[in-house]
Amino acid sequence: MARAISFAPLLTSAVLLACGETHVTLLEPIIGHADASVPSDAGDAAPFDAGNAAPLDAAAGGEGGSDGSTRPPLYAAHLIHRYSFDGEGSRVVDSVGSADGSLQGGAVLDGAGHVTLDGTDDYVNLPNGLVSGLTDATLIAWIVWNGGPPWQRVLDFGSTDAGEDMVGDATSSLFLTPLRLPGTGPATSFQTTSNEFGSVDSDVPFPQTKVAAIAVVVDARKQELRMYAAGAPLGTGKAQPLALLSDQNDWLGRSQWVQDRYLRARYDEFRIYDAALSDADLAALEAAGPDSLAR
Repeated sequence: MARAISFAPLLTSAVLLACGETHVTLLEPIIGHADASVPSDAGDAAPFDAGNAAPLDAAAGGEGGSDGSTRPPLYAAHLIHRYSFDGEGSRVVDSVGSADGSLQGGAVLDGAGHVTLDGTDDYVNLPNGLVSGLTDATLIAWIVWNGGPPWQRVLDFGSTDAGEDMVGDATSSLFLTPLRLPGTGPATSFQTTSNEFGSVDSDVPFPQTKVAAIAVVVDARKQELRMYAAGAPLGTGKAQPLALLSDQNDWLGRSQWVQDRYLRARYDEFRIYDAALSDADLAALEAAGPDSLAR
C-alpha cells in the first residue's frame, strides 16, 4: 500500500540545503520501504526472497528447470556491461561489451578481482553514454563499504554545469548512495536535463565492511525507479525516460556535485542490464553473488 504523502521529503530537502550537500528535491512521495510492500501489478513477480527466487526462464526449463539444462537464467541475456575488476594496473575491462573504463586518482586493481577506492580522489571513469540510449536499465554493484560521510556515490551517471569530466552542479544525474543522511540508509535519485526528479530513500542502514549488493532499476513501462540493497527492495519512485539523462560522466565512486565526498569502498563487481529486472531476478543475483555468471 502506498504511504501517505508527508512533509518528510520537504524536510529532507531543507536539511540538504542547510548542510551544503547534494541538492535533491524529493518531489515524488516515497512509495515503499523495507517495512512496507513494494506495489506490484497482479502479474508481477513475488516479493523479493533470496531463498525462493526463480530466474526469469525457470518455467521454460532454464537453469534448474525440469529438462536438466544448465543454461544461464534469461536475465543473463540482458547483461550488456560487466566489470569484474580483474587483472592489474588501471584498466577496467568490460568482459561483456566493449566499454572499458579506467581507474583515476591513483587507484589500481589488486590482481584478485577487486579495486579499493580511498575516499579522497579515487574513482572509476567509464565511457560516456552507457545508459542514456536504453529504454530500461538495471545497474548493480557488489561493494564492501567502509563507512564515512553521507552522499558518497556508488555510481553517478550524468552531467554538470562545469562540463565533461568536471564536477560542479549536476545538470542531470542517476545516482546511488549508501548513506543519505546520518542515521539513515541508501538513496537513489534520477534528475533529468529538464530538471524533473524521481527518488527513493531508505532508513535501513547499508552494511559496512562486508560484501553487499546495491542496485537501481529504471522501468520505462511502469515509469518506476526502484532501489534494492543488501537483499531487500527498499522502495519505488518516479522514473523519467533514460533519453532525458545526459550521461557525459559515467562514474563509480564520484559525485557530479562538487561538494560531495568520494566513496570509501572496495568494488567486487559492477554490471549494467538493458532490462528492468524483477524482484525475483535481483534476489537470484543477490543470492549468487559477484563473479557468478560464466564469462
